[in-house]
Amino acid sequence: MKCLHNKTKIDVKFGVKEYLIWFQWYLVAFLMGIFYMPFAIITNPLKVLRKNHMFVTFWFTLILDFVLKQYYSRALANGKSISVIDGFLSLTLVHNPGAAFGLLKGKVLLFVLIALITGVVILVYLAIYRQEDLLVSWGLVLILSGAVGNMIDRVQYNYVIDYVLIYYQDWSWPVFNFADVIINVGVGFIILDLLRDLSRRKLED
Repeated sequence: MKCLHNKTKIDVKFGVKEYLIWFQWYLVAFLMGIFYMPFAIITNPLKVLRKNHMFVTFWFTLILDFVLKQYYSRALANGKSISVIDGFLSLTLVHNPGAAFGLLKGKVLLFVLIALITGVVILVYLAIYRQEDLLVSWGLVLILSGAVGNMIDRVQYNYVIDYVLIYYQDWSWPVFNFADVIINVGVGFIILDLLRDLSRRKLED
């Protein structure tokens, strides 16, 4: 590329590396714009936080998840385990670099990208259909809170902090955390809403 400055030609290198740098900045700006879009739909965010119980629940569960992870990271350090129900439930610290059941270990960027896209979709849905589908909206709020809670772990530590272990003799369920619980509760709300709609359609027919 040739740049003119004081009638003097100066050679400026602009190759693949420079294109990649610009692409990264455009990608960051694009993601920030998409993430901000749902908030632009809501005309008064402070009023929503004060009067919308869904967003209050979102922040409460998100903060509680963070506090529990920090507490058990210290309380269960050095391989310590606390038995809650002997032979069935215990608290054991595990650093999970993957998804559920240890899948896709080390794919931190992929999980963060999925969480961001999921968050944007949920926020747009809540901004448009919040009052029409209350049960689904409550479920999405819980899913969003849990997804953000685990995403914070991945960004900060490159793994998710898990601490709840359910087991019986030689069998054990993968260790999980409070964020996983509220995600599953949210999914349960959505399934319950689908079953309710199916039952209504059968009655109408």
